[in-house]
Amino acid sequence: MPFVFVGQHIIGSRMAFTRALLVMLSASLTLPMETLERSFKDNCKSEKLRELILETIGLYPHQYSYQARHMKQVAENRFGNWWSAVIISERGGYGMSAIYDQHQNTSCEVMLFDTFYWLGRTC
Repeated sequence: MPFVFVGQHIIGSRMAFTRALLVMLSASLTLPMETLERSFKDNCKSEKLRELILETIGLYPHQYSYQARHMKQVAENRFGNWWSAVIISERGGYGMSAIYDQHQNTSCEVMLFDTFYWLGRTC
């Protein structure tokens, strides 16, 4: 059985692995909640719009003009006309139009790290 140095003691590899696993687990549980909260926030009443935003972010990472154009086109293809997309990042923003609608379930706001995404029906 191979041995591993941990501090001043030599212990078996299984015990070292278990200890390392416990240290990593305790470190992951003590992460600041602010970091976890900043990673993803949303105000979406429509699961389909949330999925569309996340799918678009995956297709065009860090390319806000392509993301906005793609979200608007796909939303109009799937759900009809009069959709807009707005993306605001820490480096500036890209928007198509930002006229909020009267219907509560036809817009989606997502804050992912330092970028704000809004997709909604406009009138």
